Amino acid sequence: MYNHYTKRVEVSYYEKIGDTVTCIDEELPFDIPENWAWIRLSSACIINPKNNISDDTLVSFVPMTLIQDGYANQFTFEQRKWGEVKKGFTHFAENDVGFAKITPCFENRKSVVFRGLCNGYGAGTTELYILRTFPDTIMPEYILYIVKTESFLVGGKQTCAGVVGQQRISKDYVCDYLVPVPPLNEQVRIINKCTEIMTMLHNIEKSLS
Repeated sequence: MYNHYTKRVEVSYYEKIGDTVTCIDEELPFDIPENWAWIRLSSACIINPKNNISDDTLVSFVPMTLIQDGYANQFTFEQRKWGEVKKGFTHFAENDVGFAKITPCFENRKSVVFRGLCNGYGAGTTELYILRTFPDTIMPEYILYIVKTESFLVGGKQTCAGVVGQQRISKDYVCDYLVPVPPLNEQVRIINKCTEIMTMLHNIEKSLS
């Protein structure tokens, strides 16, 4: 939100970063309504934020195995003191979005909005990207459903690097990914519909397993 913006001029979109203005039409996958905006994830969210809390604070600890895959938005956690997990693990807080950056967890849609954390803070597997939205701009569930889309997964898989079975999604891909952002009231409508559909898909998956 603070380091760049995009602007629609007639039928084209231009992005300004510093003093440089660039037409980004070739990057855009589809048209959006006039009152929506294209925003890169690095400007829509804080990526991989850090927590600064007392070492004695009880927090949620979430290894990858406790994040449900597929279309669910569910996780569980263990309780740890912050001093035990603040180093060597990924930090997150209440309402942050987390998604796996390693294959095959990434393709399996291991992603969640962290809610109900112990004292509002947590740490977990290093194989997560964390996205923290800015208040009153983008709702966390809207970002969650973006990172669960097939287009996001397919594009991310193409950036994988590393040994087979341990490949990771490029951080540049995450930072540069363009998100279509509607007004907040429209985000609520979309989230409600997506939640309904995701719940149906999750139930279908459970019935087939």
